[in-house]
Amino acid sequence: MAQPDRLDQLLLEQQLLLEQVGQILQSELDALVGGGIDQLPDLAERKASLCAELERLEQARIGLLGAPGQVRQAVPGDDTERARKIRELARAVAQANQRNGLVVSALLRNTQGALDILRGIPNPGGATVYGPYGQALAGHPSSKPLASA
Repeated sequence: MAQPDRLDQLLLEQQLLLEQVGQILQSELDALVGGGIDQLPDLAERKASLCAELERLEQARIGLLGAPGQVRQAVPGDDTERARKIRELARAVAQANQRNGLVVSALLRNTQGALDILRGIPNPGGATVYGPYGQALAGHPSSKPLASA
């Protein structure tokens, strides 16, 4: 296969893989928001596998373009519409991954806060409504008993 044809094939494969990663990231977000945490390990494994394949394709693409540090001539197809689409997809995937990371961080903070409340660990800087035994603290405007026996 001629070098421009091989490059075009690599770019096409990269584009398809990036689209799949984007779909997995959306599924990951849906699972995070919807409470489907049992889906996350499978999604993470699929995402890692696709990223490894993307890395392999990128190394092959770089190999076609010349050794690192070598001045290379422009290769037909290197700056095609497909190459621009791949850059856009890569940016969108990176943003989606960052967004999912922020959701995970928020969920971890909320979970840690709930655990701290259950353990009776004071929340510095946070408004305390209930005492360590579930009694409403006097003077707090939104305090109500947790339950009555």
